[in-house]
Amino acid sequence: MKKFLVLSLVLIVSLSLSAKDRVDRDGSVKFVEQFFNLPASEKEEIATERGWVKFKIPYVNNYLDMIPKDMLEKMPADVREQVIEAAEEKEMEFPFEQFNKMERWIPSPKDMPFVINYYIPDKKSDVKFGNGDGVNSCDFSVARKGDVLLVHNGFVAWGWHAHAGIFYGGTGVYATIESNANQNYFGDPRPGVHFEPISHWNNDYDYCRIMRVNTWPLSTSYRAKAAEYARAQLGKPYNFNWLWKWATDKFYCSQLVWAGYYRTSKWYARINIDANPADTWVAPDELYASWRTWTVTSSW
Repeated sequence: MKKFLVLSLVLIVSLSLSAKDRVDRDGSVKFVEQFFNLPASEKEEIATERGWVKFKIPYVNNYLDMIPKDMLEKMPADVREQVIEAAEEKEMEFPFEQFNKMERWIPSPKDMPFVINYYIPDKKSDVKFGNGDGVNSCDFSVARKGDVLLVHNGFVAWGWHAHAGIFYGGTGVYATIESNANQNYFGDPRPGVHFEPISHWNNDYDYCRIMRVNTWPLSTSYRAKAAEYARAQLGKPYNFNWLWKWATDKFYCSQLVWAGYYRTSKWYARINIDANPADTWVAPDELYASWRTWTVTSSW
């Protein structure tokens, strides 16, 4: 009799939790589907209540303003020329005023799985985020170990660039490393950090950009160190809490790339490729906007 009562109570609790989970899940899915069609005032109020964070990239007037003035003064002439040229190229390609007018949100950890799932056009479990009808011809023959990979496949909640990865080397199945929120990983212990072939970046997105990182005042060897750091994280799960880039036991895409440079560099000369270094998150757009990155090639 006691066993029966205990089993009954366990079953009731389990059913109650399942019902609650279903309500939470249905609520999240419904909210995500309706989010971008809501009036601006209502959208901001509801998103804030749900723990979403709205942000700009960054809080300055142009790309040049992102270069710290004290560092600019200390740079050797060739380095100074390179970072200024990179900022000017970004302005020509993607005017800062236009870039910064975009609405950008970091969803709450609870909603992030549903937000990512919303952007996957095919809901089959073997489809990865970013798959669609977009293809590009980005030339990976010019990529070097440690280069930052950024892609676009339609506007997403966190900006223009939907996803990020890092180039490891070669042309085979181990050419790049990313952390991807594949549907297979939802509620599953399988890893988010893994190798991907170049074909993933060319065939799953309508645009791809390869960027190189300025490692001054440290040597360019830190590019390879960043890639090796990413490799050391293989098998770690996806981090749905985009609001906390400081985690080291799990990673989202742009966090993995950022951490590769930040965590391998010297404490007195951090290579921080987050355009908003004081924030606790790092979105793919922030890697693009950083004064330390410049475009090697892109598919447009």
